[in-house]
Amino acid sequence: MFSKSFFWALAWFVLASVFALAQTDSTRMLDEVSVRSFAPTRFMAGLKIQRIDSVSLQQAQFQTLAEFLNFQAPVHFRSYGNGQVTSIGLRGTSSNHTAVVWNGININSPSTGQSDFSTLPVAGFDLLAIQYGSSSCVIGSDAVGGSILLDSKPVWSKNVQVSFGQKLASFDNWQSQGSVRLSNNRLSSKTVFYKGVLNNNYPYTERQYYPVERSSTSSKGFIQDLFYLTRNKHQISLNVWLSDNNVEISPQSINTREILQTQAVRVLNTYQVKDLTVRAGYVQDITNYGKGNFIKPSRTAIDRFLIRTEYEWKFWKLTTHIGGEGAHVIAHVDDYNNGRIAENRLDVFAWLRYQVTKQLLATLNVRQAFIKSFDPPLAPALGIEYQLGRSVKLTGNLSRSYRIPTMNERYWSELGDPNLKPEDGFNKEIGVSWSQTRRAFSFNSSLNLYHNLIDNWVYWNPETGYRVQNLQQVLAKGLEWAYKTAYQHNKLALGLNTQYTYTSSSQQKAYDNFSADVIGKQLIYIPKHNFTASLYFQHSGSSGFLEQHGMPFRATFQWQANSRRYYTFDNSKWLNGQQIVNIIIESGLRGKHIDGKIFLQANNIFDELYLNSKRNAMPGRNYAINLVFNIKK
Repeated sequence: MFSKSFFWALAWFVLASVFALAQTDSTRMLDEVSVRSFAPTRFMAGLKIQRIDSVSLQQAQFQTLAEFLNFQAPVHFRSYGNGQVTSIGLRGTSSNHTAVVWNGININSPSTGQSDFSTLPVAGFDLLAIQYGSSSCVIGSDAVGGSILLDSKPVWSKNVQVSFGQKLASFDNWQSQGSVRLSNNRLSSKTVFYKGVLNNNYPYTERQYYPVERSSTSSKGFIQDLFYLTRNKHQISLNVWLSDNNVEISPQSINTREILQTQAVRVLNTYQVKDLTVRAGYVQDITNYGKGNFIKPSRTAIDRFLIRTEYEWKFWKLTTHIGGEGAHVIAHVDDYNNGRIAENRLDVFAWLRYQVTKQLLATLNVRQAFIKSFDPPLAPALGIEYQLGRSVKLTGNLSRSYRIPTMNERYWSELGDPNLKPEDGFNKEIGVSWSQTRRAFSFNSSLNLYHNLIDNWVYWNPETGYRVQNLQQVLAKGLEWAYKTAYQHNKLALGLNTQYTYTSSSQQKAYDNFSADVIGKQLIYIPKHNFTASLYFQHSGSSGFLEQHGMPFRATFQWQANSRRYYTFDNSKWLNGQQIVNIIIESGLRGKHIDGKIFLQANNIFDELYLNSKRNAMPGRNYAINLVFNIKK
């Protein structure tokens, strides 16, 4: 059950929206104003940003972000099992060095500093982008290795669309979804319901002498995006996202059973008038964890009240964006010394974008965070992009990043340390990209080099009974290469997307007498080599009935590979590298007002043995069928 504070907060946001809507009828008409997007990526010159196309999102609408991004980007995920807690790492950093930004607000939990990617559904978002490298000046705390940007997009055309879908998969796993989209030139609404159960009824208990851990996961959620454009072109929006997840490990035995329940409430109200945007938000994260009969679980409940104001103006070739964001955080955690902790946070920022010449773009950004008992560093960044001819672009970025230690790291009973220092990073990167089109062919390639030095890295030290300490220094450096080619002619389309990354991430200075033997060693669970490839073939049909009513036939081949991952700090023990191959086949029929799609998917088709972070085997070859029906008017 959600707490009473959520319902009060939701009522306040709804009333605020209704009140704002009610005012528009009596307001005199103003000159037409274009509603401008305040996308932060416009101020990230020199940083690598990977935008995911809509076709890939549609194919993956029954997947979580962890399942999807594992084959779309050279990132590494650390999973505790199929459907269990899954965290992300970008550019050799840990799970709490990646910010997850939903419609402009960071939704990482203040207690753990991270998001569980097994609970984030692809179907809930219209736009998805991966931003690599430090961006604290724009995003704020946590964006040391990069950020995941999730956004909702309004549609300003008359449209009614109802969709529902069902996924049936191996091991008695299933998922259902339903959505309704309504829009005209003033109103845009999207409503999504989803529910899924992973029973994980494996026909085996071990694979090649490694145990396969039994677990069951149930998840459900509700997403509502509502946008309203007033007569004088002001935009009002309300975004609501509720989720409820339950994981049981070893559900067949009460003696060894572990239960993890997580609930999240996210509400965001936005009012945009000309160049001014005001956001008010409420985020609640609840976690219950227990063993056995689950009578007295450990409970964590954190409420955040957010307000953010931004203003932007443009003069000649210069665009200036200034703003501030405040947060009031209340934590009720059984394992904290005081049980209840409250704190206030404030960030102020200024971003500059200057189109120096037609070929040269520069951005200069700065952010300062304020929090009681801490002194976060000033976070400036300078980025440039230079268009060298028609096909080649050169990029570069210098940025300082920071991360505020999580509430668990500061207040956990006996192990936490309220005197921890904020992490302080300095990131340097350069890149070159090339693109060209020749008749029916298009080619794109990029190469990025980065060097990210992070001081005061926070670490739960096993040598001191897992008490939290600041490491002296960690260096993450590497290169990223991407290549994309596509061919399209008449009814035929072919494409190949490949990405490779080399990552070196190691401690540079000893923090005590016990750590000298780990200097220069690769950090745990971070592979040095990671490679992804996606090859697709699409044909729109030959003739007759299928040409008129059939949907394109599309086959996609996915390949993901990485090198060994160490799970001891001295690199004496490791998990072997892995190669996972999936195949997706998509087709369907289209009518005047209804169309149906079918997706057939074979996962891990070569039955590869790969292990999770607990050194249990993940499932072998498995299959899924997805059926989706869309009714349009």
